[in-house]
Amino acid sequence: DEFLVPLRNFRKRIAYANAYGTDFQVPCQTAAFLNDNSGVCHFLIGARCLRTDGGLDENVEEGAERKRCDDLQADTGEEGAVPPFVVAVLRTDKQSQTQSPRNSSRQNAASDDLLQMSQSLDALGWTKVFVDMRDSIPVPGLRKPSWMCPDSLDDLIKKREEVSDDSEGEGSDEVKNKSLRTSTCRMLTSQDLSRSTAAGDSINIPLGHTVMVANSKSEVYKQMNFQGRPVMDKLAHDIVMSLEN
Repeated sequence: DEFLVPLRNFRKRIAYANAYGTDFQVPCQTAAFLNDNSGVCHFLIGARCLRTDGGLDENVEEGAERKRCDDLQADTGEEGAVPPFVVAVLRTDKQSQTQSPRNSSRQNAASDDLLQMSQSLDALGWTKVFVDMRDSIPVPGLRKPSWMCPDSLDDLIKKREEVSDDSEGEGSDEVKNKSLRTSTCRMLTSQDLSRSTAAGDSINIPLGHTVMVANSKSEVYKQMNFQGRPVMDKLAHDIVMSLEN
């Protein structure tokens, strides 16, 4: 608990994580403290595969996780409007009490500790930004055959939205039911996120971390990682906006 107290003192908390296996220094599961056994709900705020009105972008092809919504701008303030390098933005609600792992054998003690850590951090309330640096890594990736491509976070969000759209009906009760279904479809668990961000549709040299933080410790690094500057610009923008609000 001594490590949670300092974090709890902040009014807002934000975490950036590299999706799709591009970061060996701080993998996505670590950066966003996800766990395959955690059912903590994450609420979708925005995603690049959504229109700015919150609906699906009809131009997103099946399995096209690399959709680049160049017309979406983060500073529009509209739901779903995110930069093209952001896969999705989600939040967790503050919880007064975290779910405790079930009693288990000593053999599973380590996994229980990781689960407890994940749930304890999520209970503080976070905004999590999942970014995709594959197109920014200086070494091109190798595209996987379709049968090797897992369902990505882009795909998962798209499928959830399609379920919500297909459930649309008429009448006040139906409107209420649709609103409830939409809210449910826009909730992703820690397990959902862990599995859908673990790998993508290409094999990349995992240099995403140094690119994401726009590491410029030398002129060579500066040239290699310059495409990460928009990510850091967004983070700076988010910090300033949170202070103003």
